[in-house]
Amino acid sequence: MEIPLFPLPNLVLFPQVAVPLHIFEDRYKLMINRCVDQADVFGLVLLREGADQEDEDTILRVGVTARVVQADRLEDGRLNILCAGESRFHIVEFTGRAPYWTADVDFFEDDPEEEEGLREAYDKVSRLYRQATELTSQLKEAEIPELELPDSPVGLSYMVSYVLDLAASRKQELLEATSTLFRLRALAEDLETAVTQ
Repeated sequence: MEIPLFPLPNLVLFPQVAVPLHIFEDRYKLMINRCVDQADVFGLVLLREGADQEDEDTILRVGVTARVVQADRLEDGRLNILCAGESRFHIVEFTGRAPYWTADVDFFEDDPEEEEGLREAYDKVSRLYRQATELTSQLKEAEIPELELPDSPVGLSYMVSYVLDLAASRKQELLEATSTLFRLRALAEDLETAVTQ
C-alpha cells in the first residue's frame, strides 16, 4: 500500500493514541487537506536524531498510520488537527518526494504470546503507572487525575510508551518491537526507575 509520509523530529506516534498537530508547511497543508478530503491516512515517521534534512537515510523505516479525526482550518491555510494512530508499518521503498514523501509500506502486528504472562505484565505496568502519576501529582501539588487505562495489554503498552517521558529513540525501539511482553517489561523497568528516583 502506498501512503504519504510526514517525517517529524522527536515525535513517535503509537496505535490507539491521539496526537494534536499544527500544520504550517505548504507541502503538508496540501497533504493533510488531501487526506481529510479523501478520508485517507498518512504515515507519521521519526527523523533520525540530529538530522538536518529529510532523506532516505534520515527517515526511520517504522512508523504509524494516522487518521485525521478533527481539522480546524485557519485563515492563512494553516491547520490544527487531531490525529488518531492506527496501524504500524514498515517502509518497503520510497516512491516519491515531491511535494512530500510517499512510500510503499507493509503493516505488522505483535506476535501472539501467552495470556498469563501478558496479564501479569499488564498488572505490573498498570500499578507502576498509577504510582508514577500519583507521585508526579504530589510533586506538582496538583490533584491526582482519574486514570482510564486501556483494557488490553497491547493497548496499555502503546499508551504508556507514548505518554512516558522517554527519549524518542527509546520510544522508537518500543514501537518497532513485535512483542507486547517485551514492551510491557521494558516499560515496567522505566517506571520503576521513575518511582524510585
